[in-house]
Amino acid sequence: MTSSASGATDTGYHAPVFTDAERNAMRAYLQRTEVRLSTMHRVVTAFVGGAGLMLLIPAFFKEVIDGIMHVLLQNIGRVFPAGITLPDILLGVVLYGLVIYPLLLSLTIPLYALYLLLKDVVHFYFTLYAPGFAAALQHPTFSLSAITFASDESPAVKREILRYQYASPERMRYMIPFSEERREQYFDDLIAVTGGTIIPATRRLERLQAAGVLPDGVDTHLVEQFNAAMGIARALDRTLLEEVAYTEMAMVRNILFLRRLVLRYIKALLLFIWTMLISFIMLPFLQDGRITPFVVLCSGYLVWSLAAPVVMELPIGWVYRHRSGSANKSHVDVQLRHLDERISIYIRVAQGAAVVGVVLSLIHWL
Repeated sequence: MTSSASGATDTGYHAPVFTDAERNAMRAYLQRTEVRLSTMHRVVTAFVGGAGLMLLIPAFFKEVIDGIMHVLLQNIGRVFPAGITLPDILLGVVLYGLVIYPLLLSLTIPLYALYLLLKDVVHFYFTLYAPGFAAALQHPTFSLSAITFASDESPAVKREILRYQYASPERMRYMIPFSEERREQYFDDLIAVTGGTIIPATRRLERLQAAGVLPDGVDTHLVEQFNAAMGIARALDRTLLEEVAYTEMAMVRNILFLRRLVLRYIKALLLFIWTMLISFIMLPFLQDGRITPFVVLCSGYLVWSLAAPVVMELPIGWVYRHRSGSANKSHVDVQLRHLDERISIYIRVAQGAAVVGVVLSLIHWL
C-alpha cells in the first residue's frame, strides 16, 4: 500500500510516492525530534532564569560598586595632598583617569557579556522567517512553528478538520481571544501592513473556497482573522515530508544558537566571578588605609586585566582539554570568539593604563 503527497506548499516541490514503511519512519522521526527540541528549550529556560547570574548581579552592584565608588569619592582632591600646584592637579586627574578606565571596563565587560547572552536568548526564541512563508514577511514569531495535521496523511481527515474549524464562528474566535474592537484593529492592521503575507498560503480564502471546506454564509472577514492567527504561529498545512524537512532545519537552527548561548553564559558567569573576586580582595585594603587607595586599585586592575583574557579562554580550553597536545583552535569559529575579539583591544588598553597607574601611584606613595 502506498500514499502520495497532495502537493507542496513551498517552492513548488512535489514529493514522490512513499510506502507505508517510509511514512512510518517519518512519523517516528518526528516523535524523536519533539523530545530533542523540548530538551533544547528546557536548557534555554534554565539560562533565562539565569540562577547564577541573577544571584551575582545584586551582590556585584551592591557590594563591589558601592565600596569602590565610595573610596574614589572620598579621595577626590586628596590624590596629592602635599601640594596644590598645577602639576599636582594634572597628575591627580591623570591618575583618576588611569583608575577609572579599567574600573569601568571591569564593570562593562561582564555586563556586555550578559547583554550578548540576552540577545542570544531572543534570537533562539524568535525569528522573522519560517519555511513556506513569503520572504518579504518580516513579522517576528516564535522560532518553533505550530504543527497542523499533515495534509497528505489523510486528505479526507484533513478536509474534515478544516470544515470543523471554520464551521462555527465561536470556534474561530477561540483562537483570537480579543474583544471585537481589538480583534478588528489587531488582525486587520496586521493583514494590511504585511500585504496579506501573514496568512499561510494553504489558508488563502480562494483555496479554502475551492476545497469546499467553508460553510455557506461564512463570515469571510472572521475567516481572514482566523487565518492571520494561524500565520502568527506559522501554522502551515505541510505534508509529512515537509514537516520532517522543517524539523531537521529547526534542529540545526536551535543548535547553532544554543551552543553560542551556553558558551556566552559561561563566559559571562566567569567574568562576573573574576571581577567580583578581584574587587572583594581589594576592598579590605582600600578600607584599611595604610596603603594609598590608588596603589591598591591600579594593582588590582592590572591583575584583573592580565587575567581577563585567560578567564574568557577557559571554556574553549576545557573543550580542547583532551586534545591539549594537538589542539587546533583555529577551527573555533567566529561566533564562539565574538566576545573575546570585540573586547581584546580594550583589555590591552586597560593593561597599559593599569601599569602606568601603578608606577605613578607608587611614586607618590613612596
